[in-house]
Amino acid sequence: MIDFEINGIVLRVKSKALGELGDISVLGRTLSDWVGGAFDVPFKCVDFARAVNAAEKLRAAADRNKPVTVVLYCDTPLVTAKTLAAAVKKLRDDNINALRLPRGFVFKTDYLFDTDALFLQSEEPTDGEFKTVTDAESLSGVTDVLKKRILRYHASNGVRIADFNNTYIDCDAVIARDVTIEPYNFIKGKTVIKEGAHILPGNYIENSIIGERAQIDSSRLYMSSVGMDTHVGPFAYLRPDSVVGAACRIGDFVELKNCIIGDGTKVSHLTYIGDAQLGNDCNVGCGVVFANYDGRNKYRSVVGNRVFIGSNANIVAPVAIADRAFIAAGSTITKGVPKQALAIARARQSVINNWSGNVYAPPIDGQD
Repeated sequence: MIDFEINGIVLRVKSKALGELGDISVLGRTLSDWVGGAFDVPFKCVDFARAVNAAEKLRAAADRNKPVTVVLYCDTPLVTAKTLAAAVKKLRDDNINALRLPRGFVFKTDYLFDTDALFLQSEEPTDGEFKTVTDAESLSGVTDVLKKRILRYHASNGVRIADFNNTYIDCDAVIARDVTIEPYNFIKGKTVIKEGAHILPGNYIENSIIGERAQIDSSRLYMSSVGMDTHVGPFAYLRPDSVVGAACRIGDFVELKNCIIGDGTKVSHLTYIGDAQLGNDCNVGCGVVFANYDGRNKYRSVVGNRVFIGSNANIVAPVAIADRAFIAAGSTITKGVPKQALAIARARQSVINNWSGNVYAPPIDGQD
């Protein structure tokens, strides 16, 4: 059982969770309604068996300095703080020792220490707020109810949610006013979305920070940060520890990993940047690859401000590219590039006329 205090009340919850709701167990979701997602409470495990004399076990878990002890079950996560507060009030107003809930109990703590004949009978599965999670189907139904509660909460605080049926937001997410969330989005973990951001359809965002007025479109973000007025996607992939500055453009099929992208930098399409730091106002062309792994170790590259990297260039770490450098398209850069230099690292083009070699050439104009 779990021991925690709210307003002088000791709450007891059976510790075995029957399933998961998002990233939080059924048990954790029950506690979340009471403590608002703050789980920094003492945990005390007790082997609690129903349909047997439980007084001794409850006494071992109870704190006699607290006037009321509440016993809940982790398979009823829809119970709200309002319902439990009403039950505690009734116990006090009616001056009774125990109150049985559809799925749980409320006791005067002194009563637990005065009786040796306390029997807690097994309850049958219930419906409504005390709906019991017993299988995958009932877990799905409870998940839907909790999902709608979270969406209603954000909508009441000024978040524009276009489609309640196709939007998922975890209970720990923090979303500011004037944020627009379109359908088919999953906002997971401790994600923070700041004012004016626009979450277009089809994103999966987990434990990330989205800045003011940023736009995220059909992309995946994990443990990353996106600055204000930055556009991400469609189909971008921000892996953990990626930090994108303000007014940036991270376009389609761009993958970032453990990197820092400076303010105003554009990475428009088909590019991989891993273990690198890019300065402000850089332009990274199509098909650029930051090669960071030599088969044994990973290395980091550093790029200065206002650097232009042409299409299909390879930046082989570790290298440093100074401010205002220009990397010619198709180059493979293995050495540092000084300030305002042009780096070309490719073979000179050769043209051999009337070449056939062993290459098959189709007939021209019906010739045999």
